[in-house]
Amino acid sequence: MAARPAATSLATWNWPMWWRILILLNISFYNMMGNVFAAGISPLFSLLIEEFHCSVDQASRLATYALLMLGLSNILSLPAVEYLGKRYTILISMAVFLGSNIWAAKAQSYNSLLGSRFLGGFAGGVVEALGPFIVSECFHEHQLARAMVVYVGFLAAGSAVGPIVAGGIASGLNNWRWFFGITSIAIGTNLVACILMLPETTHITDDYPFESAESTPEREKVDATYIENPTERGDATSTQQSQSLKSLWIERSFFTSLIYAKKRENPLKIFLQPFSLLFAPPVFFTTLVFGLTIGWTALISIVVSNVYSAPPMLWQPWQVGLINFGPLVGLLIGLPLGGMIADMLSKAALKRSDGEHDPRSRLPAVILGGLISPAGCLLIGFTLQKNLHWIFVAIGWGMLAFGLTASANVLLTYSVDCFRMQAGHVGVLVNVVKNGLAFGVSFASMNWYYESGPARQFGTMAALSWAAYLCIIPVYMYSLSLVRLSERLLHLL
Repeated sequence: MAARPAATSLATWNWPMWWRILILLNISFYNMMGNVFAAGISPLFSLLIEEFHCSVDQASRLATYALLMLGLSNILSLPAVEYLGKRYTILISMAVFLGSNIWAAKAQSYNSLLGSRFLGGFAGGVVEALGPFIVSECFHEHQLARAMVVYVGFLAAGSAVGPIVAGGIASGLNNWRWFFGITSIAIGTNLVACILMLPETTHITDDYPFESAESTPEREKVDATYIENPTERGDATSTQQSQSLKSLWIERSFFTSLIYAKKRENPLKIFLQPFSLLFAPPVFFTTLVFGLTIGWTALISIVVSNVYSAPPMLWQPWQVGLINFGPLVGLLIGLPLGGMIADMLSKAALKRSDGEHDPRSRLPAVILGGLISPAGCLLIGFTLQKNLHWIFVAIGWGMLAFGLTASANVLLTYSVDCFRMQAGHVGVLVNVVKNGLAFGVSFASMNWYYESGPARQFGTMAALSWAAYLCIIPVYMYSLSLVRLSERLLHLL
């Protein structure tokens, strides 16, 4: 076993791009499985009600409580990383997540299944906060949006893939347990892949905790010089570069302790640190847009499952599952806009400004998703109110999901770019807020539906989303001033 991994980034080690892509795919797949676990149970409600003799409300809680735990577990991610590192934190949580899926497959009572949902949601959510952190460490600024959109795409796809798979299994085998059997196999495979191909990415680049937008160009030039001109790095660096990929893999994968540039902080302080970033307008509005979009997606999943499974529709589980192809297609269509095109805007702005990088240069890519995504809510509400064909629900759901990869991802990339040293804190906030909102609206989704009616309910959802997107305009106009003000406030706090 190697004694310690060196406190440098994968970019500093100049690891090959294929290895960084494998790291991205590993954490993204794990992130997706957490949402598969949470959302995939919706098409199984009828089978669960039949076996456990529970109510529709009790069945719905199996999904909502898992969402709640996915969010709460993010708060503990950074304290765990402080003492275990990202690699071991992810591996331990993944092992617990695997155990909870096996437990769910074997559950013999409603309370036992509910317990597995709490534990599985708690374990599966740990990686959500670490994803933006790891992406920011493994990829350079000009690749950031493309890498982040893969992570966000997998995250959001889990909410669609889970019900599709669960619906097919429930209809084909008439047995809900096989869904958790298959997720256990997928998580076990992911665990083996992470043991082999997920090295420790922790590095300390600066004692100063906040990185301003003004310092970014200089940092990028230093990084580029460091990577492209190994002779300028000194003897110690040349020795590092002469190490084989195998030795670096062993050093970063099988270690007993971590090197830190400073003393480990109090766990309670680490626990509370992310919440100070809510005073930073770029992060606050990113979490708001992300949270509302994910929250409405979770609400639609609950409403559609209950409305179409009940009389007079009486849909089979596979039909409930297949309607989730709508949001899956919307996510895929949004990938190029929120990834490649956003990076192209950043690159073009970099050329116009003679090499001075401005994180807000990606924000114009938000416009299309900001218009289309809330409109999807209106389409769904009108369709349910007028009892129109289900295809319009699928299209509206796809329009809403389009905003996750086309717009919400751009905002997440922007926030991480503004606060690169705080990427983990941004991840914590985004995921706590989105899952907290998803839990709240899902928990009250059916009561809201029956009391207000679909048109008013979904109209309110669209209005709130558009209001959140409108707040991005002043963020774009005063980006640099807001980032500077945020840094001063964070120092005072």
